[in-house]
Amino acid sequence: MRLIVFDITSTPVSEQAFYASKILEEQKCNALFTINEWGLDCDGIIAGFLEQKKILHINWCVDDPFFEEIIHKRKFRKSDLRFDFVSDRDYLEKMEKKGYKARFLPLGTDPSMFYPVKRNFVNDLSFVGSSYLAQVNEFVSMAETFLTGMVPFLASLLSQYRQDSSLDIDKKITARVSALDLPESLSPEKAVFICKHFAGYLYRKEAVLSLARQFPGFRIYGDDGWLREVSPERLGTVKYGDELREVYNSTKINVDINRVVIRNGFTQRVFDTLACGAFLITSSKPIVEEFFETDGSQKEIVTFKTPDELSDLAQYYLIHDTERQKIQERGHRKVMAAHTYDHRIKELFRHLNTELQISSARH
Repeated sequence: MRLIVFDITSTPVSEQAFYASKILEEQKCNALFTINEWGLDCDGIIAGFLEQKKILHINWCVDDPFFEEIIHKRKFRKSDLRFDFVSDRDYLEKMEKKGYKARFLPLGTDPSMFYPVKRNFVNDLSFVGSSYLAQVNEFVSMAETFLTGMVPFLASLLSQYRQDSSLDIDKKITARVSALDLPESLSPEKAVFICKHFAGYLYRKEAVLSLARQFPGFRIYGDDGWLREVSPERLGTVKYGDELREVYNSTKINVDINRVVIRNGFTQRVFDTLACGAFLITSSKPIVEEFFETDGSQKEIVTFKTPDELSDLAQYYLIHDTERQKIQERGHRKVMAAHTYDHRIKELFRHLNTELQISSARH
């Protein structure tokens, strides 16, 4: 197998799309692999070329697969030669309803980048993640009046979510939006998308700031949007790779706070942190319990259901060093045994082989 990698902008113009197609033809590519549709043009030039030349298109959606078409412009093109993988299982039904062949493939980790190093704890607790302030400001600019009117409803939903983390916020928001008269400029899909991500922004901010108030040794690694909420000495910046590996390894308790609308998928933090042999507390979800031991003497990861429980667990594991270390060791072994990108690519090709055999039998 020969792998060709080339740089291309996220949404190429027509000249770039034709040039990319030329490269694919010159290199005699049999398959194109993309992540989040990166590099495909909105006019369908590359998709049309793939269809004409009978080239497989394999796309792995590691974020919301409908972001581009809801917020910007449709890029997806259905094809018998297209195969999609989604990192959140909840998107499967939606993808299939739109006519895409989709399979669940969770995120993983690269152990050549994330691995244990000698412990020299700098932080008691840390959270690595975006403030989402820039994205929220963009959404507000799209539908400020609508979003302002939805704030009391979203606040009520988050209050319920604090008591029951299994609450399907996506479903609740969808039902609410369907009962409203929306302005012509705002589609129901865009209204739901904006509300979901605004709710996620509010919940993450609340949980992070609660930890900041309670734990002097808590630090945030993210963008400048956090400076609206915390002092500069609480905020650090970090690049993905070597710097992030050092943060995970130098923190006693790494905290993973999911977006509330991610109910059946993982964040990248889960696998990268455990690959470092570091300790992690993450949001409680059935998918976490499916992939990891979360209870009993063989626990591999610690989960929380409410911000109060998160604080209690952080307090407990800060002073129970031996128990914390055993859990992180078991978590590290599990990730290395089952959740690296090597495992994911093998799984991807197993699914692809099955789909191609089914397709061949039909024809």
